[in-house]
Amino acid sequence: MRSELIEFFRFDDQNSGMLRRGDRFLRARGNEPVAEVRIPIGHAEFLRRLDHLRYSVEHDEGRRDEALAQLSRVVSEVLGPYRAEGGPTQIDLVTNAAELSALPFELAADARGRPLFATSGPPLVLTRRVRTGAHGEGHIWWSKPRVLFAAASPPGAGKPVPLEEHRAALRDALKPWSEPLPVPGLADAVRDNRRVLTTIDRAGLSRIRAAALAAAAEGRPYTHLHVLAHGCDVGDRFEPAFGVALFDDDDRTAAAVTPEMLRAVIQGIEPGPVVVTLAVCDGGNESNSVTGGGSLAHALHVSGVPVVLASQFPLTFAGSTTFTRSFYDLLLSGADVREALHEARTRLHSQGGETAHDWASLVAYVQLPEDYQDRLYEVAMQAEMASLRTAQLWSDRLVNEGITDPQAYDTVAGRLGSRIASLQRYVEGTVAAPAEAARLENLGILGSAQKRHAELAFHRARLGEAGRERWEAAARTGLAEARRWYLLGFTRNLSFHWHGVQALSLEAALTGRIERVGQWYAAREAAEADDGAWAPGSLAELLLLAPLAGRTRALEEAEEQLAELVARTHAQWPADDPFPVDSTIRQFGRYLRWWTTGHGYFPGYAGGDLTADAARLLERLRALSGPSSPAPASPAGSPEHT
Repeated sequence: MRSELIEFFRFDDQNSGMLRRGDRFLRARGNEPVAEVRIPIGHAEFLRRLDHLRYSVEHDEGRRDEALAQLSRVVSEVLGPYRAEGGPTQIDLVTNAAELSALPFELAADARGRPLFATSGPPLVLTRRVRTGAHGEGHIWWSKPRVLFAAASPPGAGKPVPLEEHRAALRDALKPWSEPLPVPGLADAVRDNRRVLTTIDRAGLSRIRAAALAAAAEGRPYTHLHVLAHGCDVGDRFEPAFGVALFDDDDRTAAAVTPEMLRAVIQGIEPGPVVVTLAVCDGGNESNSVTGGGSLAHALHVSGVPVVLASQFPLTFAGSTTFTRSFYDLLLSGADVREALHEARTRLHSQGGETAHDWASLVAYVQLPEDYQDRLYEVAMQAEMASLRTAQLWSDRLVNEGITDPQAYDTVAGRLGSRIASLQRYVEGTVAAPAEAARLENLGILGSAQKRHAELAFHRARLGEAGRERWEAAARTGLAEARRWYLLGFTRNLSFHWHGVQALSLEAALTGRIERVGQWYAAREAAEADDGAWAPGSLAELLLLAPLAGRTRALEEAEEQLAELVARTHAQWPADDPFPVDSTIRQFGRYLRWWTTGHGYFPGYAGGDLTADAARLLERLRALSGPSSPAPASPAGSPEHT
C-alpha cells in the first residue's frame, strides 16, 4: 500500500490551542508545494456540532445530519481535495497541534460529497500519528497473536457492555490458531483458545497489569489488547477530559481511569502490545484542546504503542461489535492493518441503521515499522500454517483412528485442499528479499500439505465407495505436486536436506527410480553437515533409498543413523514431544501401508518395493525409541518429514 504524508505546522505550544476562524496553518502534502490553510470554523461552533453527534444527547436526526455535513465540509477544506488513484493509499496524517487533532478528518468527503475514507475506490485509508521520537524496544512486532481482552461494566457506568459478542468475534478471528475443524459425523474436539485469548471480564488497571506482566514473564507476551468498556468524564468543568470506566482494585466499585493512568500501565509492560483497540465511547476524543491533554488513544500512541484504534465520538454497542469483528478477522489473518481499518470503516458505513455515524467515529493512530511488508508476510504465513495444522490434525485423526465415514473424508479433504490453495499464493508471489528464507521453508510445508492431501485421497479410495479410481488418481496427483514443491525448495537451497529427501522418496515411489543421482549425494552431504535432530532421519531414509541411486543396500548404516536420531531428539527436543522420531516412524510406515507394488508404486523397480527394508528399519526405530504415538502435524518452523 502506498503511503502519502500530510502534515500541518504552526508555531508556539502544540499541546493546547483552540480553533479560531481564519487562523492560518501550513500544510505539507507529498511533493506538493507547502500551502497555507485557514480554519473555517470557531471553537464554540465546533463543539456545538460535535454535541449533536452524541447518541445520548441528540435525538434529532436532521440536526445530527446537518452537523455531520458541516463538519465534513470543514475537514475537507482543511485537508484539501483528494481522490484515490494508483492503487490503495494511506493518508499518513500528522497533526501535532492539539486543536487540529480534535478535528474529525475521518468525515472528509470527495468532490461528489461521498465519504472519502469509507467509499473510495481504490481505498483511501486515513491514519494519524504524532512526531514523538523513539520509544526504545518495548514493542516487538508480532507473528503469532496473543490477545488480552479486558472488559468492564462497573456499577453506575451504563448498560452491560456486549462482552459475549466481542469475545465471539475475537474467538472467530483466532480460529486458525485455536479451533479445530468441525467434521460431520465426528465428535467435536475440545476448542481450546486459552493460549491465544485471555478474557478479564471485570477488568481494572491492576488486573490488566498483572495479566500482561505474567504473560511477558512466560515469554509469550500479549501482542494485542482489546478494551471494551464505557467512557467516562475524568476532568472537571475547567479541564474536561474523557477516560474509561473500569473496576477498582476492590473488584466491586468503579474507577474512572484517566489517559495518563492507562498510559502508565501500558508503558510499564515490556514488551508491550503492538495493537491496542479501545471499544470505548470517546476513547479517541480530542475535543478538549484548549486546556490540553490528549485522548486515551492519543496518550497510548504517544507512549509508543504502534497501532491504537478508538472512537472519537460515542460508539454504539452494535457498531463496536462490527468494528471488532471486521478489524480482527482481517488483521489476525495477516492483512495489512490499514486494509483491516478500511474494511471496518466500510462495513460500518454500509451497515447504517442504528450505527449511523460509527464509521466516522473510528480513529486510528498508526506508526508502522520500516520492514512492515516483510512482517506482513510472516504474519500471513503463520496464520496459514496454523489453519493448515488444524486441517492436518483432522487428517491424522481420520487415518489413525480408522474412521470410515466418506463424508468426513470429503469434508477434511476439501478443507485441506482449500488451505493448500491459500498457502500456495504466498510461495508463488513476489516477496521482499528478507522474506525469501521463509518462502523456501514454506515450499517444504506446502509439499507436506500436498502429501497429507494425497494420503487422505488414498485412504478415501480404500473405503470401497463409488469413485475409487478418481480418489486413487487424486492420491498420485497429490504426490506428484508434493514432489514438485519439495524439489523446488531443494534446488533453490541445497542445504535443505529434508526437502531433497522427500522429493527423492516421492520420485522413487511414483517412478521406481531416482533419475538424477547427484541429488541423492547432495542431500546426503547436506544432512551430514547438519547437527540438528532431523539430519539422522534424513540420512536413514536416504540409505533406505540407496539401491535406487545405484548404491548397495546399507541397512546397518541406516540403523546407526536411527540410533543417532533418537539420541539427538532426546537431547534437543522436549521429552513429551519426540516429534523427529514420531515423524520418521510415520514416514517409514508409508512404505509398508501405501507405497507398495500392490498399490501400483515403485513401477519397474527390480526390487519390487522397499516394504521389507522399511519394515526392518521401522522395527529397529520403535525398539530404540520405545512406545510412540503417530506423529502430529509439524510445529511451525520445524523441518517437515511427515
